[in-house]
Amino acid sequence: MIIIGAILIVIFIIMTVYTARHYIFFWNRLFGKQRGSLQDMAGYYLPSVSILVPMRNEEAVAETILKRLVAMDYPKDNNQYEVIAIDDNSNDRTGLIIDTFAERYPFIKAVHRPDGGLGKSDALRVGTSLASNELIFVFDADYQPTRACIKRLTAPFLDPEVGLVMGRVIPINTTQSLMTRLLDLERSGGYQVDQQARHNLNLVPQYGGTVGGIRKNILQKLGGWDVNKLAEDTDITIRCYYNGWRVTYVNIAECYEESVLSWEERRKQLSRWAVGHNQCMLSHSSKVLKTPVLKWWQKLDGLLLLGVYMVPVLMLVGLLLSIVVYFFGAYWWWLLFAALLFTLAYNNAGNFASFNEVGVSVVLDKRGRMLWLLPWLLFNFFANIWICTGAFLKSLVIHSNNITGGGGDMSKLDGSIKWDKTEKDGLYNIDGNGSNGSRYPKKG
Repeated sequence: MIIIGAILIVIFIIMTVYTARHYIFFWNRLFGKQRGSLQDMAGYYLPSVSILVPMRNEEAVAETILKRLVAMDYPKDNNQYEVIAIDDNSNDRTGLIIDTFAERYPFIKAVHRPDGGLGKSDALRVGTSLASNELIFVFDADYQPTRACIKRLTAPFLDPEVGLVMGRVIPINTTQSLMTRLLDLERSGGYQVDQQARHNLNLVPQYGGTVGGIRKNILQKLGGWDVNKLAEDTDITIRCYYNGWRVTYVNIAECYEESVLSWEERRKQLSRWAVGHNQCMLSHSSKVLKTPVLKWWQKLDGLLLLGVYMVPVLMLVGLLLSIVVYFFGAYWWWLLFAALLFTLAYNNAGNFASFNEVGVSVVLDKRGRMLWLLPWLLFNFFANIWICTGAFLKSLVIHSNNITGGGGDMSKLDGSIKWDKTEKDGLYNIDGNGSNGSRYPKKG
């Protein structure tokens, strides 16, 4: 029982730190000084950029993202702006749509990989090798940037210490289902409050794998995209930080996404994110602690970022151990009472400190009626415990495989290196008239 008590106390301390972190972000976003991101230089500082759009079976959305990039308000002469659209072994009309745009616009390059299909990071690796310019931006196929997005994202790179830049992601199909409405709330809290607060406090904003950019020379110095990580975005974020470069978040650089519609699609998406995130936690935590270039509070935030998908797992463990202590506490129940009490209190209230972030984001976005949906986030909360626990066990197997002779090749484990993407229907876009590429003939 002493061991169980010690575990409960550790879990309680970790939970308390995460809870305090949520409230600090909440307070900073409401009342703290809001840091800029050199946006006064947006439209004046216009370096050459290369935009990578990795695609696999994206016929429903390929035309829309390419139209948005064609319409981008950025100089397109003299190779100052190039779009590299990567058809990664698609078996639908994605390749044909890309070719049509490449024939029409000289700044669009079509890349076809008939031997591809090993995942987004591998497609990015190939696209990066073909990029002509120093600044590389990435957009997922179902994302729709605003016309000023690239101007706003390039401005922070005027600071030589900035290695990565991240913009804000906003769901566009919010009204499509209860799931899309709930994900809209999560996205609002995560970007409008969490990311901006970390930027304000000089902590560790995260590059999210899309709607963001990186310096090509830094990417090369870091060894490129890690094709054995399911969360290549978290991986490159942490590697940037402990090697001395910063990530800047640009809240005003908005880009719209198509959220998943069903609980099953959400389960697959969240599981993939959690596995990839935990891979990075297991690989990089010690390096974050050892690096001399980060302050102690930056190291702490980096560790909390890496461990964020462990929180549901710890909560489940704490809850189960609390039940054990309740029934079999014997002589030590009084010693564990405080840990038990506050662990259970956290399960009921403390974790929902993150709900404060969601609420603040809704108020800042002037969408007060969305607050009525906050109680529904409880369903996501309990689902996350189940999904993230399974993902943690899977990430342990992958990490063990890497250490014991798997050579770091996840494809030897269970086929995890692959495109495991969510399905999109392409029915929503910024212009209000959805397009799913139906005017293109089917492949073959």
